[in-house]
Amino acid sequence: MSRNTQAIISLDNIRSNFLLANQWAPQSKNMAVIKADAYGHGLLAVAEALQSLVPAFAVAIFDEAVALRNGGITKNILILQGVNCATELTYASENDCWITLHNKQQIDLLLATKLKQPLKVWLKLDTGMHRLGLDQKQFDKSLQLIKQCRWIADDFVVSSHFSCASELANGESKKQFNKFNEMITEAKLPSNIELSLSNSPAIAHLPESNLNWNRPGIMLYGLPLFDGPHSSDQQLKAAMSFESEVVAIREVETGEYVGYSNKWQATRPSKIATVSVGYADGYPRQAKNGTPVLVKGERASLAGVVSMDLIGVDVTDLSNVSIGDPVELWGEHLSANEVASYANTIGYDLISGVSRRVPRVYK
Repeated sequence: MSRNTQAIISLDNIRSNFLLANQWAPQSKNMAVIKADAYGHGLLAVAEALQSLVPAFAVAIFDEAVALRNGGITKNILILQGVNCATELTYASENDCWITLHNKQQIDLLLATKLKQPLKVWLKLDTGMHRLGLDQKQFDKSLQLIKQCRWIADDFVVSSHFSCASELANGESKKQFNKFNEMITEAKLPSNIELSLSNSPAIAHLPESNLNWNRPGIMLYGLPLFDGPHSSDQQLKAAMSFESEVVAIREVETGEYVGYSNKWQATRPSKIATVSVGYADGYPRQAKNGTPVLVKGERASLAGVVSMDLIGVDVTDLSNVSIGDPVELWGEHLSANEVASYANTIGYDLISGVSRRVPRVYK
């Protein structure tokens, strides 16, 4: 290895976090959401680690489902954005993939594509997020059409998605929950139809929304789920430690600058450690001066603009910092959410954005 910049992934922690979903929602079936390369943790590695525990997986797009099948994953796979052509429909029906239907065009395509094997579908309702989903009129009409189609499995699922479940003081989730129930009641669904609402924060905080199927995603990777303190924070375990090392150290006099565009100026004689990581690795370029970094387990702060391959860290108040010392950018001891707050983004963005040039090391 030419440098010690790597993402260390704890598969045990991912398994532990999934089992928490089962503990928090014991009456539900919890599928593992592993879209976007398992939020940057490695699609196949995470699927292989969870396959014996989960009833199904969920991905965002068709290509992710194909990658899982090509990698030997055999559990059912829900494609959250559905499919967009007859070829993809045929593949889904022949490879135990479930598809979301969230608009009229997808439903029309499915009705027009004769399939040899029954296909399980998830009808998605728009209960207030206004991103994807059917309104009441579209839902009622879709149910009539689906009942008449012989290649659609009878045991379909009806779902929706919360927009504000991570915001503890926001009442929008309860409004969406009530809207979902109203739409279901008006549609007069058959008794064998299953329902799905909860994402990770809803599993932890809104037990009434834990229905037949839940969709834990971010909680599998151990990030805090809410915009304030919550009991779940102490139970989830960070799955990714993004780490590097000090590759240079220099003394900087008062008034001197560090990094591009002179964005950081020393207000005292300072010691700057250069770390081998940058925005090409997925460290956020917009991170501000003062963003926390752990050097040898001690807090230090970002000094200067993040460059493509390197960052500067003010280690003036740390003792005995040397070239080769370990650096944690986020992980077990420094939450990605905290780092993200200095970069005007969210922890999801950081962990899913670690680039492919950073090796994933599994333990």
